[in-house]
Amino acid sequence: MSKNTLRYLLVAVLAAAIVLLTLTISPAIRTKDANFAACKKEMSAQCLTDLGVELAIGARSLPPYMREVEMLAQMGRIEDASALELRILSGKDRPPKNVEAAVNIRLASHRITEAIRRGESLQTAMDATPAVEPGALWISALDLLGRSPYGASARPKVKPNERTLSIVSNIADAIAILAENETENSRTSHLIYAAELQVALGNRDGAIQLLEALPRTEDPFIFPTEDLVRLVGSQTVLRLYREAGGARPNILLTAASAESELTLAKGYLERAFSEFSSRDPWPDFRWMERTVHRAVSLGLDELSLRLARELVLQAQTKHSAFPVFPHLDAARALMAARASEIEIRESLVLAESFFPRDERAVVRLGVVSGAIVWGSSGLDAQARREIANLRARLGDVGAAIQMMDGIDYPVFAWNDMLTSDIPLEHVEALLGAASDILSKEEYAYVRAQHAQELLFFGGTESQRSWALVTATDLLQGQQLNGDRAANIYSSLGRVGRKLNDPSIERLALINMAQVALNSRSFRDLISAGFQWHQSDLSP
Repeated sequence: MSKNTLRYLLVAVLAAAIVLLTLTISPAIRTKDANFAACKKEMSAQCLTDLGVELAIGARSLPPYMREVEMLAQMGRIEDASALELRILSGKDRPPKNVEAAVNIRLASHRITEAIRRGESLQTAMDATPAVEPGALWISALDLLGRSPYGASARPKVKPNERTLSIVSNIADAIAILAENETENSRTSHLIYAAELQVALGNRDGAIQLLEALPRTEDPFIFPTEDLVRLVGSQTVLRLYREAGGARPNILLTAASAESELTLAKGYLERAFSEFSSRDPWPDFRWMERTVHRAVSLGLDELSLRLARELVLQAQTKHSAFPVFPHLDAARALMAARASEIEIRESLVLAESFFPRDERAVVRLGVVSGAIVWGSSGLDAQARREIANLRARLGDVGAAIQMMDGIDYPVFAWNDMLTSDIPLEHVEALLGAASDILSKEEYAYVRAQHAQELLFFGGTESQRSWALVTATDLLQGQQLNGDRAANIYSSLGRVGRKLNDPSIERLALINMAQVALNSRSFRDLISAGFQWHQSDLSP
């Protein structure tokens, strides 16, 4: 056989293989394209999620962690969530038995909740669920109570009915029983879970009984909520906390917030501030600042100003690992306590005076991390963001913009710096400076995130108006299609819900779905499906 004949034969075989491959693959591609086209024509949570799951299961590789697993489970698609988590964990070097156990642990709370909502008893739900442990029961109880343990939910809060409360009571008992055979640290955490559930039931005696059962350990992690302290009583909780070995002053801030007697609350805050300021090897300036904020929230004006000024003094006289930051803590404390602008600016000037002249300066030697360099460690960027924020709040817009000039990771930096306490009359000038260095989509992202933040606690009338104008402008502009587009439209959907504006929410959901369908990103598709599923506006 000649070389030419052999060459022609090889080409013919290759061509036949390509034709066969095309005939095999083309129907699958055509089917997938048809599914995408059908979903574009008639969008729904179902089709968006179906497409996302199909692509994710068939993907060559998946990220090591996907929040979309929780999204699928929350939509009742637990088998899809299990299959996706199995694919994620199978890509890691783990024995099959460990993989299956990890999947079961992640989905246990969802399985319990779904079974209970189907009308099954708690015991039946537990018997049918692999890997039941106190943490899963706790999360399930929070879900049943409408506490959104997986993140903010668009669903309206519904008051738990008698059946739900009865099941939550049974869950609290089950957690306490399981905790009996655990290590001291785990038992402590889980008895606190059970006590918190007794709070939801209004059962003070039951909560006290669980707190009295806490094992005595050295400096345990016990962080009761304000509701628990309020139901049981701050003095009783603090006594039981000390009896269990607790020694952290953080609990005093919770006790102060829960206490209706202001004299007691004031004493708690003074004790907390004193303990934070006495920490070794240097004061805990950040928690001292939080104590000032707590005093402000309780209307203890004289105390808040006195503590803020004490914080200023200690920032000036006590040692700190990074001297810039205690002065920033002091400036924020002074601002919260409504001190004079002169005092606030003095702390800011002191903070800036401690900036190293060289970004390459080694500012500390860490035991584990080694040399900590001011510029590359992120300390420089953090300090500049915090100073810029304080300058903007004072109305020093030019100084704030100058501080942000050339900052690392500008999208993150501008998003972090623009907080809801900056007066709106300064926001446009700041955003104008941001637009000069950000791409169109990055700029849209920062604006959408700021609109969402303004409404986090409801927002003032002017803040709600600004958020509405911004959301409308972004939605009426040219559709975004970059990596941040789905997140932008997701944020705008939440803005629409917060504003009780169905037109904003619907348009944001449609845009989010279109982005996902165009990009064919399985993460965007599942996220869009989840947002549509949560919204009352979706078909």
